[in-house]
This record gives sequence, C-alpha cells and structure tokens, in this order.
Amino acid sequence: MARHLILLAVSATFGVSAHSFLHVGQLIIILIFLCFLYLSVGLSVKALSLHLVLMGIFLGAASFSDHRNNSVYHGTESRFIITFTDPPNIDGNSLKGFVGSEKGERLMLRYNITTEQEKAKLSQLLRIGLSCPAKGNLQVPDKNRNENSFDYQRYLLRQGTHWIFKADSISFRECQEVGNSIVVSIRNLRMKGITYISKHFPEESSGFVKALIFGDQTDIDEVDLTNYQRLGLVHLLAISGLHVSFLTGMLFYLGIRVGITRENMVVAILIFLPIYMILSGASPSVVRSCLMAMLFFLLLLFKKRISAGATIASVYMALLFFKPNMLYDIGFQLSFAVTFSIIMSSSIFLQYPQKTMQLFIISSISQFAALPILLFHFFEVSFLGVFLNVLYIPLYSIILLPFSLITLFIHLLLPSLGQPLISILNFTFILSNKAADAVSDLPLASITFGKPPFIMMTLLVISLLGLYLTWDESFEKCKVWCGIMIVLLLFQYNLQRFSPFGEVQIIDVGQGDSILIILPFNRGNYLIDTGGQITFPIETWAKRRKKFNTADDIIIPLLKSKGIQHLDKLILTHADSDHMGSAKELIENFKVREIVIGGWSEEHYRDLDFVSIARDKKIKMTVTKRGDHWAVGEAAFSVLSPYEKEEDKNDSSIVLLAKLGGLSWLLTGDMGEEGERELLSTFPQLQADILKVGHHGSKTSSSTPFLEQLQSKAALISVGKDNRYGHPHGDVIGNLEGDGIKVFRTDEDGAIIYKYYKSKGTFRKTLP
Repeated sequence: MARHLILLAVSATFGVSAHSFLHVGQLIIILIFLCFLYLSVGLSVKALSLHLVLMGIFLGAASFSDHRNNSVYHGTESRFIITFTDPPNIDGNSLKGFVGSEKGERLMLRYNITTEQEKAKLSQLLRIGLSCPAKGNLQVPDKNRNENSFDYQRYLLRQGTHWIFKADSISFRECQEVGNSIVVSIRNLRMKGITYISKHFPEESSGFVKALIFGDQTDIDEVDLTNYQRLGLVHLLAISGLHVSFLTGMLFYLGIRVGITRENMVVAILIFLPIYMILSGASPSVVRSCLMAMLFFLLLLFKKRISAGATIASVYMALLFFKPNMLYDIGFQLSFAVTFSIIMSSSIFLQYPQKTMQLFIISSISQFAALPILLFHFFEVSFLGVFLNVLYIPLYSIILLPFSLITLFIHLLLPSLGQPLISILNFTFILSNKAADAVSDLPLASITFGKPPFIMMTLLVISLLGLYLTWDESFEKCKVWCGIMIVLLLFQYNLQRFSPFGEVQIIDVGQGDSILIILPFNRGNYLIDTGGQITFPIETWAKRRKKFNTADDIIIPLLKSKGIQHLDKLILTHADSDHMGSAKELIENFKVREIVIGGWSEEHYRDLDFVSIARDKKIKMTVTKRGDHWAVGEAAFSVLSPYEKEEDKNDSSIVLLAKLGGLSWLLTGDMGEEGERELLSTFPQLQADILKVGHHGSKTSSSTPFLEQLQSKAALISVGKDNRYGHPHGDVIGNLEGDGIKVFRTDEDGAIIYKYYKSKGTFRKTLP
C-alpha cells in the first residue's frame, strides 16, 4: 500500500507542476515515469489510467487555486481598513507584515515608524485581530530584477497577495478588536511568548530560543544564521519532526506516569497537536510533522496501523490538493524530501547497532536528499554538514531544545530560579555558534556548484533514487549509482570550465554600477564595480537588524548561481560609494584574486576598510592607467583612462575598451563631458558598438559629439528605479534615440545580459 501511495504522490506532483511549468522536458519525464510504472513496477493499464486521472485531478486543483487567486483592487485605492492577520514584524523604523483588508484580500503592509515613542507604543499595542483605518497607496511587488534571484512578486502571489500596501498613516487610536476566535487567541499567545523571550533572554540566545519553541527565526543574528545555512545545520532551527516527536513523547510519558489511560492521552495529544501547530507558526515542516503525528495517533485510537511511507504520502497529497502552491515552498520541499528519504531508507541504518553510525548514515541520507533542492535554490552545499549533524543533532535534540523549554517554563513561574538557567543556556548557545563560525571558514564548509539546468536536476534526482533503492539490495549496483552521482556533481562543479559561452551582465544594483564579465571556458571572471548605497547617520532605535547590501544580497548569489568560485579581477572604476561601496562585503565573503584601481587615485582608497581586509587576505592590488592592456583568448581589454590626476573623481574613472563576443564595448564608469572631450582628442578614431553610458545617464555625460564619434549600436544605462536624481536625463535619452541607438536601462529592464558564442551573441532583458 505504501509503495502505491508514494507513486501516486509522484503523479500528484507532476499534476501540480504541470500547471506552472509544462514544457517538452517535463512531458518527457512524465512519459518515462509512466513507462517505468508499466515495465518495472508492473502496473496494469487500468492502474496507469488511475495515475493519469490523478495527474488531471491535481492539475485541476492547481488551476482552480490559481483561478481564485485574483485581486479586487485596481491599484488606485488609498483608504483601507486593515486587520493584522499575521504577527507584525517591527524592525528598526520599519513595520511590515501580512494584513487583511475590509474586502477580505491579503496585503503586504509596509509602514515607516517616525519616532522611538511610536515604536514602543506599537510594540505594546499590536496584536493579531486588531483592525485599524489606514491611508496609503498600493504598489505592485517587484519581480526578480537579476538572473536567478528571488522573485518576490511570485512569492507573494503564491501566498494570495497581489499588492504591497505602503501606508502613509495608520489611525491606531481608532483600532478595534475584530472577533476573538480560538485561533486568534493562540496566535496572540505565541506573540506574547516571543515578546517575553525577547525581553528576558540575552541577545545571543533569544533568537535561537524563539526559533526552537515558537518557530520564529527573525531575531537570529545574520552571521549565525548564514553559518548554519552554509553548514547544512539550519534545519535544526526549524520546528519539525524532531520537536514534535520530543513534545508528544514527553506528554505521552508524563500522562501515563500520572495515571491517565493511554486512550485519554491519545485524545489529549490529538487536541494538543493542532494548537501546537498554530503556536509554533504553522510552517510547512510544522504542518507536515503535526499532520503525520495526528494521523498516527488517530489510527492508534482505532487500533489501526499504517506504515510511515503511507502516512507521509497521504499527508503530502492532502496538503498538495488543498494548497497546491505549497509545492514551491522551500521548507515544504526540504521537509518532505528529507523525511521521505529517511523513511524509505530505514532498513539501511537499522542494520547498524551503533547509535553514532546510525546518526551518521541518517545525516548522510538527509544531506543527499536535500542536495538537489539546495543546489536549485542556493547553488551551494556543505559536505561538512554530514559530520556536523552527527554532533549538532544530539546537541539540539537532547540538550538545547529541552533545556530551552524547561528554562522558559521555570522563568515564567520562578524568575529568580530561571535566571541562572538562562545564563547557562546562553553560554551553551554562544559556544555552539562560535564552533559553527570557526568551521564555516574551512575549505569544505561550503562548495559552490551553480544552479543546475533542468536535465541535471532530473539526473541527480534519478541517481539519488537509484542509490536509495539499491543500497539494501546490491552493493555493486549501489556503487554504480554512487559513481553516477559523483560524476554528475563533478560535471556540475566544472560546468563553467566546459562552457564555450561568454557573458556580459549589467547587474541591476539600483542606483550604482556593477558589470560582470564571464569569459568562455572559465578563462576569466571579472567584476567591474560592486554597487553600494550612500549611508546616512541613523538613530539606534531606527537601525534594522539586517542592512541591505548589494554584495551579499545581489552580486554574491548571482556569482554562485553561475557556478563562479572566484573572481580573477575586481575592477573599481573610482572611489564613489555607488561603485565600490560593497567591496568590503564582497572580498570578505567571496574569493577575489586581484583588485584593480585607477592610477592617481590611491589616496581615495587608502583609509577604506576593504583595503586592509584585502591586505590581510593577501589579495593582489594593481594600479592601472592609460596604455595598460591584457588579452585572454579572443577577448581583449585596453585601459583608455585615467592618464593623469583629476580633481573630479568621476573623470578619474577607469575607462575600458573591450573586445567581447564580436563587439567592441566602451565601459566609461562615471566619466563626464570633460573626460569625453579628452578621450576624443586622444583617440580620434575611437568607436564602440556598445556604450556603457557614463554617470547613470546624467546630463553631465554622453555629449552629442561623443555619441556621434562612437557610432554605437546600443547603449547600456545602470540606474536605480525611481531614483532621487532623475537619472537618466531626458536629454541623454533623446540624444541616444535620435542617433538610432538602442537603449537598455536597468530601472526598466532589470539586469541586461549579453550571451555570446565566439563572435556572435544576443541581448536579453531580465524584466519582460
């Protein structure tokens, strides 16, 4: 029965995914799956028909869900009655979170808090079920503006949210309670628990305690969270089967010990689990764990038995039918993939009597099961995670989780007795986090593979299934599948080395510049500028937990998605913060072999943090000037500027003339009209097929004589959406279009990508 239900779950997955991603590749995979069912599993034509019908049912469920997911608003509305339906998130001077409107539509609220007093008042006032009048405007969420980046618009749509509501004012004095259902009461209890931990537990441990007890990771230090993610330990911070098993087991044991009958304890646990599901945040892993436990105890109550495989398949299909969009949730994918793999491989690790060996094999199985998902979403995996989980799983399941619950409970009853326990718990978390931080710097802590193409994802999944199915049957077959998987991973790791394609990307970093150049066959990876933001002094209360940074949030994920393990050159055109403001974060978190700066501008960089970090990391620093050049294969680069000391930093920009993909590229940094005139007088024959427009298209660059001389076919403008400077200037756009030059601009087009093979290539925009 379990086997058939699992196969039906696979068909259900095909049905849901076909609604969004039906293409030739997927049709081929479905056909192969049906052939496998007929030839290897031995299903009859009637049974195959059942699978096809199930695919149709789940395709219909996904279509119906999508049909219902529409908005009643037009985007012109300005007055709303909003109800807080989810825990509001106050971060510095920002209030955001999901709210419901008076028309029953879900909105993403964003509101700027103006004073510290208002922030303190909101922290006490806000709760779920509070309904308030508000004024503001609706905005369409942004799509992903860079290749392989997070698509926020799609994420919100899959949660039934079409608009971001930017509130100018919220009348908190006129707020009213709207109903007080059991669910709302439980969710408000969760908020009170989170607030209590924030108030009484130290900063180093409060975020972890909230994650373990209430499933809230928002206050975990960003560095610690990144370390846990890189090492494959972040699942320990998500409430899952580990927590549910511990709590239900503890409750069942305590109930029996005090004299409650088994039947009554089963009923009590069946009542407790839905409450705990809400109390812990109802994430996909929590829902999966609680539903599996509820199904187990419900059948136990009626003295029925069902295998773990049948249980997980039933829960999976039930969730997918009622909420098809859960399929695209990373937590949902990881939770079911890992749990399914452990259940299906139980006969493997049960062969080994030693608990440590069992834990090591379970850890290996879990890491392998998560591998395709992690590669698809995060582009890297940690092989040290297999060994670290052997240490950290017992640490969290036996020590930190129970200790956190006991400490919170005692502190609620007897604060004076609970305080020493909090200190011990805090010390334990500090030690474990320091250990994770130290290990995260080791060579195998995180290995970048890049985002696998569809065929590679398919082959990886097939090889993993083959490995699980043959592990217990034939050692020789197991070695074959293991060898296939290793070959696939090695190929994916070296995919860039085998690629004959080159790329030039104008990365959308907002109001700044960043250009990525990838040469064929991994002959060179160059980044010209890092983007960056101008920062202003801000009061302590208004500072947010995580500041946006173009290196961490845009550039490094893009590099990893392309399978780039290092940068050969980081070229900083000049010392403006919108061109090199994220250099520090980039070289801290990514391998850079050489940093190139312009001649006569060394004093502008001397006191900057990234220079001392580069020195400590022994990164080569090169000063370049007019006349320098280098070539790699068919690609050639010539430095046209700087040629002398300039008073204006913009005119001291490094200007490069590059030959790439059969085109000549003039990359001008922020060079202005004065620099353009000097360039024309020195290089009277200068022409370029592609012009990277200087200074984000401001009126101080791209003069008419300059454009007439270059005879460019296309112009690229790196500029922020709705920027405060009014870039690009209308006169510049008029001059470019008047000369018949095709204009690409990141504020309207997102990242601009030119992919080429030998001397031919094509441009494409990230935004449609």
